[in-house]
Amino acid sequence: MTGRWRWGMTERIGLVLFCAVLLEFCGNVALHAWQDRELVSAERTRRAAEQLASAMTIAGEAARGDRAQLMRSLDFDGVSFNWVPRTVITDFSGEPGRLAEMRERLTEYAPGLSGHEMRLNVLASEGGRDRDLVGTLRLADGSFISFRIDRYLGAPPGLLSIVLLHIILLAAVCVIAMLMVRTLIGPLRDLAVAADETGRNRDARIVPAGPHEVRRVATAFAAMQARLMRIMEDNTQALIAVSHDLRTPIQRLRLRAGLLDDVDAREAIGGDLAEMERFIDSTLAYVRSGLDEDPKLIDVATLVSTAVDDAADMGAAVTFDGPGALLLSVRPTALRRMLDNLLDNGRKYATRIEVSLRGEDHTSVEIEVRDDGPGIAEADRSRALQPFQRLEQPGGVQVRGAGLGLAFVQRTVEAQGGTMTLGKAARGGLSVRIALPDARVTGGG
Repeated sequence: MTGRWRWGMTERIGLVLFCAVLLEFCGNVALHAWQDRELVSAERTRRAAEQLASAMTIAGEAARGDRAQLMRSLDFDGVSFNWVPRTVITDFSGEPGRLAEMRERLTEYAPGLSGHEMRLNVLASEGGRDRDLVGTLRLADGSFISFRIDRYLGAPPGLLSIVLLHIILLAAVCVIAMLMVRTLIGPLRDLAVAADETGRNRDARIVPAGPHEVRRVATAFAAMQARLMRIMEDNTQALIAVSHDLRTPIQRLRLRAGLLDDVDAREAIGGDLAEMERFIDSTLAYVRSGLDEDPKLIDVATLVSTAVDDAADMGAAVTFDGPGALLLSVRPTALRRMLDNLLDNGRKYATRIEVSLRGEDHTSVEIEVRDDGPGIAEADRSRALQPFQRLEQPGGVQVRGAGLGLAFVQRTVEAQGGTMTLGKAARGGLSVRIALPDARVTGGG
């Protein structure tokens, strides 16, 4: 590999693990330092060193019988002195650590102490909370000056406190590691969103980012996306052109059929031509799926009730249940086409249709169309949503039409960020439930 170092997925995962372990290590070190924190100030240490040097001079000049009383008179601010002929204190200041540092500070503040044997140790305070510093200084005659500094080290936390602190530390490390992982997988998440948008026939811009493996995948996907979008656009334009060109010969055939003397033949040909036009209109509506229309803020309740009234005028036994007004940003023409498709299906196969509307202004709506027709068996519902699929009705009678009604509705609903569900109505027929969000919430506007 030439050029600058490229951070791949493996290297980045390794970096996340290394950082997590490093954070855990640093946290444990900091926790240990906090547990073993020193409470004696520099000023207090200086005064203790000077007082100890004075005690050594006073004890050396005083009689042995007077030394203990003279030493106790030197006590100050939690630092006590005494004289003993012998001592059992064990020295722990020879090894690197807190005691070794204290020994260095004492001899630094009082250089005269460096030529004498000094022992330092730590004992629990009388209250049992903190820890005191105890020490001895050997005099020339072999006796010792003992001293005690109260609250030298902080009290070690209890077992429960230690466990809680370690749990908090682990939780913090996990949160930081998860944030790093989230940043790592961000480009994959963006790529997944772009793939989903492409599947919905939307052009989503893909920016290669992240590890070089992900960038390679993103670059290849961007090229594939461009090819797919170009192919879909070409196919759509070709289908629109063919559908448009078919209307002219259809009109000529309708004019010629009108000149026929045979009334039955004239009506039969007119019916076939009308069916061809419906097929063309259904195909164009399916291809466009309402995406050629911008969302608008409309009264959905008025639009649905108008569609219901128009269906009733055409002879359908249809009822409407919903609020008097419900404002939402949607594509009104696409929504009206969806309702017309569902109501037309109901008029063909059922004797009674029920339409209900529920929702919240500027948030979402739910439209349900129910009928008492034969319905669609659960096993056939997924096939009914496929384009150009015509199911057979009871008795082996095949449905006439392009087979695009439900497929168009589902495609249009999904293009607007909604969902469509097929079910069984209470009267035994088909129930179609459509949920549409506000276009401004989903960014469709």
